Amino acid sequence: MKHVQKVLLVNAGTDGDVSSIANDGTFPALGVVSLATVLLRDHPYLDVIALDGQITPMPEIEQLIRDFEPDVLGLSALGTSYLNTLRLAEAGKNAGAVTILGNDQAAAMARQILAHRECVDYVCAADVGEFALSAFVDALDGERPVTSVPGLLYRTDEGVVHNRLPEIPAPLVDIGAGAMVGNVLDAIPVPDRSLMPAANWERYRQNYLARYGSLHDDEEVTGVTTINRARGCARVKHPCHFCGIADLNLRFSSPEVFWHDVRAAQQQVAATIFYEAFDSMSSSPRWVERLVQARPKDIGDPRFFVYTQAAETTERIVDLYLRLGVYRVNMGLESGDTRMLKLLKGPRDSLENNRRACALFKEAGLPIYGSLVLGGPGEDHESLDNTVAFARWLIDNEMMAALEAQPLYPDFGALTGRWMMNPDLARATAKDKGFEILDDALLDSMPEKYGRGDIVDFDEISMDWCRIFSRVGWDELVEATRTIRGYADRHGTVSGSARISDSRLA
Repeated sequence: MKHVQKVLLVNAGTDGDVSSIANDGTFPALGVVSLATVLLRDHPYLDVIALDGQITPMPEIEQLIRDFEPDVLGLSALGTSYLNTLRLAEAGKNAGAVTILGNDQAAAMARQILAHRECVDYVCAADVGEFALSAFVDALDGERPVTSVPGLLYRTDEGVVHNRLPEIPAPLVDIGAGAMVGNVLDAIPVPDRSLMPAANWERYRQNYLARYGSLHDDEEVTGVTTINRARGCARVKHPCHFCGIADLNLRFSSPEVFWHDVRAAQQQVAATIFYEAFDSMSSSPRWVERLVQARPKDIGDPRFFVYTQAAETTERIVDLYLRLGVYRVNMGLESGDTRMLKLLKGPRDSLENNRRACALFKEAGLPIYGSLVLGGPGEDHESLDNTVAFARWLIDNEMMAALEAQPLYPDFGALTGRWMMNPDLARATAKDKGFEILDDALLDSMPEKYGRGDIVDFDEISMDWCRIFSRVGWDELVEATRTIRGYADRHGTVSGSARISDSRLA
């Protein structure tokens, strides 16, 4: 192959039949920008374009593929955007590009994708893909063997190979409980947000104001951006059963690089609103305190939207959030029933902790972006009614900036998905946790039904999950979803439901 000269990186937009979530199109897909930044740092001769399919329409991206004729087409694929990803991969192959997929769907279904999709040449399963993609370009240029590219999966005569190699070129020190120190994420350069078209950034701002402008009556929002200077979660050894994040080990940037990233975003896209995509900010109060202590005096008034957890919410973390500049939190509340919370998340979670955390945030003036998961293992009518009542309580007490609800979808990267693929594991877990397998024959058929293909119908697998694990029927879960979303909409709260067909909620 000729040397790589042109690279197009695209975050595929949500498939047309999938219901939107409350944040769709309001915050940028930072991953493709970060990938482009590292590529240009390591290969300054490249012509690199980064696009977000949530903003740029599909026909425009397809036309760009034809006109630009990239040597490499990199696609960020989620389960909710997989059909669009395949459509773009086909367009890329028709234009002569080498195609490579990354992100959650690609990592979870890599072998199935390579078995079924000739339009996909490679899959990158690395959690931190920047350095893998740069090494991949070197490999295409013949400067290193493809076997040295971290996290890469590809076809060979002997079958699919997976390069299980370290992703980040920096030393780590394990301090226990899954925590890693050494400011390892400092190795990821501050993204050059100017690599995404300026029109995209204005569209993010307009979308954000349309949904959440009421939170900023007294302040001007000149730009919104994503930032991701820490990763992981304190639940690394005992993750939430529906969490599909591949690597929950705690990793951080230094406070200096965090604030450098903030300042760069202010200068590049006039950002005043920052969505820190750290999987759980409350998992590391010490890091938040370091950020507060290192905050530059001349940084202005950046405002942060962060992930947090009810079980970890204390007066201390709320105070740190306020000092940092947090104005809104994203909190997975999941259920309004203590029994279900313990089954879905763990022994520290309860309705009491959910209510307490919500009350602390309301007292601090911090609205919540909340989410609820319906139909967990052992869900019954009483627990579902408790969750619907809890949703109304949240909305009535004006705690919600947005509220999502949906029937449980068993992600193959999560414990719930692994139960579907391993009936013996499901039965052992049910015995240990105290819930019941309701349809043994259906459970036994799941590995054959879903273990070979690369396309999963969200509604169908959610229905199958429900028949096996939930005592409430799937149609009743959808009706409860409608009830929660309708109540939110009538009371001026933004609502949404990912991974469920829009037609089901009509």
